[in-house]
Amino acid sequence: MSRAFLLTIVLLYSVTLSVGCEKKAVENNRRGDKLLLISLDGFGYDYLSKADTPHFDAFVREGVISRGLIPVVPSKTFPNHYSIVTGLYPENNGLVNNTMYDPAWDKWYRISDRNAVENGEWYQGEPIWITAEQQGLTTGTMFWGGSEADIQGMHPTYWKRYDEDMSYKARIDTVVSWFTRSRNPIDFGTLYVEHVDSYGHRYGIHSDSLVAAIERSDNLLGYLQQRLSNEGLWDEMNIMIVSDHGMVEQSAGQTIILDTIINMDDLARYTLDPVTMLQPDSGKVDQVYQQLKQAEEHYRVFKKEDLPDRYHLKNHRRVMDLVLVAETGYMILTGGNKQRFIDNLPSATHGYDNSTPKMQALFAARGPAFASGDTIPSFQNIHLYELMARVMKLKPAPNDGSLDSVRVVLQ
Repeated sequence: MSRAFLLTIVLLYSVTLSVGCEKKAVENNRRGDKLLLISLDGFGYDYLSKADTPHFDAFVREGVISRGLIPVVPSKTFPNHYSIVTGLYPENNGLVNNTMYDPAWDKWYRISDRNAVENGEWYQGEPIWITAEQQGLTTGTMFWGGSEADIQGMHPTYWKRYDEDMSYKARIDTVVSWFTRSRNPIDFGTLYVEHVDSYGHRYGIHSDSLVAAIERSDNLLGYLQQRLSNEGLWDEMNIMIVSDHGMVEQSAGQTIILDTIINMDDLARYTLDPVTMLQPDSGKVDQVYQQLKQAEEHYRVFKKEDLPDRYHLKNHRRVMDLVLVAETGYMILTGGNKQRFIDNLPSATHGYDNSTPKMQALFAARGPAFASGDTIPSFQNIHLYELMARVMKLKPAPNDGSLDSVRVVLQ
C-alpha cells in the first residue's frame, strides 16, 4: 500500500470525522432552539390570580411573563391565533373574523365549516410553521387556526385536524412524541387547549367552574413538564404560553337590539358580534348608517373607510361597508335571538375593542432563549411571530410586528 494512498485514507477519515462532529454539534445546538407554542384559549391576563396554580407559578419564576397580551381587533379566536403565527394584522392576513364573507368569491368562511377552514385560499401571509419548514426545520401542529389548510401549498410535517374529543393528555403525548422521534423530530410545535374558553363562555368569569378550568390547565402544565423532563427536554427547549383574548361578563340589561334601530330587510348580509359587520343593499349604505348614527348608544358605528387606523381592518374586502363596535359588555342582537341569549346567562364573551383591558390575554415563556424572573409591560400579539423566528434562528417573512417590541423577553 503506497504512502500516498495511506495519506488519502487518513485525510478522508479526518474530514468525515470533522463533518460528523460538526453535524452533532449543530444537532445539539438545535435542541436549545426548539420551541413549543401553547394556546390556552380564552385565558385572561389576570386568570393566574383566580386559582391555585403552582406549576404556572414555577414556570413564571423561571421565565418571563407580561402584564397582558393585547389582541387584534376583533378579539376573536381565529383572527388572533392567525395573527400570532403570521405577525400580520387581520387586514393583511385575511382573517377579519371567525365568520366572514368574501365578495369577490361570493363565499362564506365559518370556523364550523371544515371545507373553508381547510382551504388555504382564505389565509394570507406566512405562518411560522411554513417559515420554519421552508428553512429546513420540521414542524408539528396540534390544532391551530390555519394549520389544517394548505397555505402556500404546504402543511406542517405533522398536523392534526381539530378534534374536540381528543383528550388534553393525549394531545400532550402526541406533541412530545413528535419532539422525541428518532427520525425527523420536530423543531417547532403547537398545542391548543380550549376548556378555559368554553367554561368562561358558559358559566362566566366569576364562576367556580372557571376556577376549576384554570386549575385543570395548571395540572396539564405539570403533566407536560413531567413528560418533557422524562425525555430530558424540559430544561433544553423553549416554551411560550399564550392566549388569544380575555373575557367579560354579560348581563340581560346590556343588549343592543339591531332590528329596533334598522330594517333588517335593508341588509344584504351581516354578522352579529361585539364587532358587528353590516352590508346594506346597494344604494342604502348612507341611509342605514344615518339610522344607526342617530340611535348611537352603547355602540359606535363606522363606515368602513372611517374605521380607526389602529383597528387595522379597513383595508380588506372581507370587511363589510358598515361596522358597529359595542361598548364593553354589551351584546348586539336581533329580537329573535334575545331570549335565547338571556336563557343562557350567566355567561361571558369577547370580541370587543382591543383597548379594553379585559380583552387582554396571557403571555409567559420559559427556556434557554428567555429571560428569568422578569415581568414586562403588555404588548401586541403581532410581535410574537418575530420573537419565534428569533428563538428558532429563522429569517422572518414580511410582517407587521417588531422584534424590538419584545426583545426584552430574551436572554
